[in-house]
Amino acid sequence: MVKRILVVDDDPNIRRIVSLALSDDSPYEVHAVASAEAALLHIARQPVDLLFTDIRMPGMNGLELVQRVRELDPTTAVIVFTVSPQDLTPDRAALLKIDCLLEKPVSPDRMRLAVDLLLDPIKLLPRPSHRDQAPLPPAPPPTEPPPTTTGAGPLGQRLASLRSRKATTPLPPHSQSAPIAVRLTPRSPGLYGRSYSEQQIEAMRQALKELALEPDVHCAVLADLSGIVLTHWSRRRDINITVVAALAAGNTMALAEIGRNLGQQNPGHLVIHEGQDQSILMATMNDLLLLIAIGPNASLGWARIATLRACEEILKIAYTK
Repeated sequence: MVKRILVVDDDPNIRRIVSLALSDDSPYEVHAVASAEAALLHIARQPVDLLFTDIRMPGMNGLELVQRVRELDPTTAVIVFTVSPQDLTPDRAALLKIDCLLEKPVSPDRMRLAVDLLLDPIKLLPRPSHRDQAPLPPAPPPTEPPPTTTGAGPLGQRLASLRSRKATTPLPPHSQSAPIAVRLTPRSPGLYGRSYSEQQIEAMRQALKELALEPDVHCAVLADLSGIVLTHWSRRRDINITVVAALAAGNTMALAEIGRNLGQQNPGHLVIHEGQDQSILMATMNDLLLLIAIGPNASLGWARIATLRACEEILKIAYTK
């Protein structure tokens, strides 16, 4: 089924630019309107999969529109783009469950990347003819030493220093010096959502490449704990990666809640579901989730070590400033 996008902006030039960027050589059906009121009428006649809206508009503003759309259909993906990001506080973004904030001016490539992350992550898969090409240069090294990862202790111990650093120094909305490709909504009010540049997302994808191309690995998915896919590799085209990521996020939250109710002091950070035809490993890293599916011939011991190593590389990339 074709995914439908509605662009809302009172500036006709911006509506035209955004519509062209999202519809040119894409699988999406894109419509554009000039006001929030017109958007509500459009959605009442024809629901959309993604709302792409400005904030400051005459009459009803973009945030009021998002609130109304959430009441109509909570599953609609929402991207807000504005020249004034300060108009959207982290608390308000969390309350409205806004998926992504883009700051004007936004390049067509960044707009398409944000939309593909939400609607069509399969488009981010490398083409077979491109898999053997040299990877893009890795993200610049961190300005401070990465957390200690030596030893073979549990993932929770190996990531403890990083979790502690994040808890004491929340990241501001514009902490990334590179252009922001996607900004994720915080999981609860009072926290800042993480932002990732295009370079970071590509570096994360390359960090999974060696693991994902192993013969016994069926797929590798990196997502935010809200269920938004950041990048993935898969041998099968019939896997709905968006659904897999959402279910994995929900399962992770449920297991953490079960642990708390059972009196668990430190929730686990690596879960293994062993099956006869396939085993699944899920590792959480602060607000990120890594899922690996392996075949029956793969060693669980090898898969555990490989997953830990991938987590280490991804965390280095995620916290590169």
